[in-house]
This record gives sequence, structure tokens and C-alpha cells, in this order.
Amino acid sequence: MSSEDQVRPYHAKDEARGQEAADAVAAVLKHAAAKDEIAHRKTTPRKQPKWMLPLGVNLAVLAVYLLIAPPSWVTVNPVEPPDLARQGNDLKAAMWFQAERIKSYQAEHGRLPESLSEAGSATPGVEYVRDGDGFRLIGIVGDVPVILDSNAPNNEFAALVAERLGG
Repeated sequence: MSSEDQVRPYHAKDEARGQEAADAVAAVLKHAAAKDEIAHRKTTPRKQPKWMLPLGVNLAVLAVYLLIAPPSWVTVNPVEPPDLARQGNDLKAAMWFQAERIKSYQAEHGRLPESLSEAGSATPGVEYVRDGDGFRLIGIVGDVPVILDSNAPNNEFAALVAERLGG
């Protein structure tokens, strides 16, 4: 095979000139110089928008006002603990009414009911215990048990109900 018979690309020229290589090197150097110029330019930070200063001052004044003289809508109302005395009185009154229902059931049927629901509507949170000829109603307020015994005098319960009914 001779040198003329070698396969070459169709766009290849017969002889390589030094001018093409010089043009390519010049283009690369020009591009590198442009990149250096951009890198060496001093970049200044962006300026704050004009509305930022008045907004910041107003928010600072509002924060100081809320710290020094907070209005009523800023203060949080504390949660009050439950009034156990009132709950105890409510439970005692409900237990007294339940005891009266049980006594009327006993007078009508001649025996104590098996459960509170048999005597009428049951008071929630009150336990009914039969004790021989009598019964006990037991409720709890907080951690303190409240006991109504049918065999013991219930003056405290009756006086509480009378006071609430206005008599």
C-alpha cells in the first residue's frame, strides 16, 4: 500500500499547516484570558432593599413594646386547678339523691336493688355496694373517697342538699 492509497477522512487536507494550530492556541488563550478577567473582577455584595430598614426598625420597636408593656391579648391566662371542694359537694349531693332513690325502691319492693340502674338512673362515678340490710355509695373526688353509708346518719349530705335547694 502506498501513501496515496491510505484511507483518510474526506475533510482532511493534504498537508497540515502551522496556521491552524496557531489559531487553536490563540482561541484557547483568549478564552483563558476572559475567564481570568471575570474571576479578578471585584464583586460587590447586593445592596439591601430600601424597605428593609423601616421594617426592621418597626419590628424592633414592637418587640420592645411587647416586652416592656405587654397588652392583655399577649398574656396567657393560667389554667386554674379544679375546685375539688365544689366537686366534692356536687358528688355528695348526687350521692344523696341516689340514696333516696334506693330507699324509695326498697320501700316499694321490700328489698334493696341489685344495681344502681335497677333503682333508677345511676350516677356516673358512684359505686353501689350492698352491705347486709343497708348499702354504701362510694365515689372519689381527686384522691379522697366519699362514702355514704345507709346505716350511718347522713346529716352532712342532707344539709348540703338542703342548702343547695335553698331550704
